[in-house]
Amino acid sequence: MNVGIYLVSNYPKKSMFLEAVEICNNLDVDFLEIGIPFSDPIADGEILEKAAFECLSKYDTQDFFESLFEVKKLFKKRLYMMTYANIAYSLKDELKNYNKILNGIILADLPVREAINFEKQLDCNIIKFATPESRKKDLDLAIKNTKDFIYFISKRGITGGSFSLESQTIEKINYCRKQAKVYLGFGIRNANDVKEASKIADGVIIGTQAAIEIQKGISDFEKFIKSITK
Repeated sequence: MNVGIYLVSNYPKKSMFLEAVEICNNLDVDFLEIGIPFSDPIADGEILEKAAFECLSKYDTQDFFESLFEVKKLFKKRLYMMTYANIAYSLKDELKNYNKILNGIILADLPVREAINFEKQLDCNIIKFATPESRKKDLDLAIKNTKDFIYFISKRGITGGSFSLESQTIEKINYCRKQAKVYLGFGIRNANDVKEASKIADGVIIGTQAAIEIQKGISDFEKFIKSITK
């Protein structure tokens, strides 16, 4: 089971953010997803939306991107960036520099069909999404075009909440796993959720709870990471 942590870039302040990155490296988190704050986050729940707005009041987009180089120095495993299509497209020339240090880019507002076209334009690995509403032809498209893993959103709606899977969602996850790796996100908060997810997926991505813990303080964040990686 691969455990990935989603961190909002420079949240709650840059020094703590980088401390959290180093903790993740030292405690064997398998990969990091670094979110570039955006003014209109379509899928974020209240916690992550608040974190993004707080960071946007202190830093600009270039600050967030530059922090990726510092993250790469501290974290020795796989590194992904999460942003939105208009940001990625407007900075497509600059993205070439960041692609060198990233294993992939996650574009939260792109369905799989558009992600494939965007991937060609940006010349990078874009992680493909699947959801409980995905049709078979969309799942097939994601499977065929994945170079890494399929990011399966475990539930309808926004980030946060509790972790649960409907029977049809489990069927779709199983279908994808026959030919590709599947990582689950949304609603995964603790070691028990990770254990349950490990029965049906290859990895998990934890974001909301990570933001809650780092907001409490770096020691709380470290205890949390220990609890899900032990």
